[in-house]
Amino acid sequence: MRKRVWVILGVIVLLGVWGFVVGYEFLEKENALWQKKVKAAREDQRRCEARLSKFRSFDQFRTSIRLPYVSDLSPERWMQQFNTLRAGMSESEVQIIMGAPDYARCDVSEKGETFVGSVWRYEIAVPQDPANDGQNSLLHVGFGPDGKMTDKNAMNMQPKPTPSPTATPVATATPVGTPEPTGAATPAASPSPSATPGTSASPTPSATPQ
Repeated sequence: MRKRVWVILGVIVLLGVWGFVVGYEFLEKENALWQKKVKAAREDQRRCEARLSKFRSFDQFRTSIRLPYVSDLSPERWMQQFNTLRAGMSESEVQIIMGAPDYARCDVSEKGETFVGSVWRYEIAVPQDPANDGQNSLLHVGFGPDGKMTDKNAMNMQPKPTPSPTATPVATATPVGTPEPTGAATPAASPSPSATPGTSASPTPSATPQ
């Protein structure tokens, strides 16, 4: 009975050791594959950065502007150009339409094992902080690992509504009622011409005393 127990325990231990060895080898292979992917992603990122070294980085852009920053080109003109961009365009085609970006970066995935492409940013207005994408007006253009455009996005580029002038109400003059004419006044009678003064009688000569 004890011998059987020891045999079973031995088998269990052997299976555990075998499982540990197999698992360890698997993890080693996975780790080696992971390291290989990370190395390849970093190499692709470095090649991308060398290709885009003619553009500024985010840090270079941030230190070269004075806040608040506003682009020389109007937002309407930016959007006209931006709306002509289509997926599949090359970096050179986008640059012909949009010009050089304010800054560019080359990205890898969150875990670092895959090179995902590059991002070009065009900053239109920066009120306070270049890193505050929620407040800034900007255009985002994304490229895949092959250098072809994959997506684009406009942030805070909606035209601001122009307040319509408030019409000043014009006071309507209430017509003043014209007083109805009362009976026409009878013109006063013209004074009749004064009578011509009569000739004064000559004084009668008094009788001469005798």
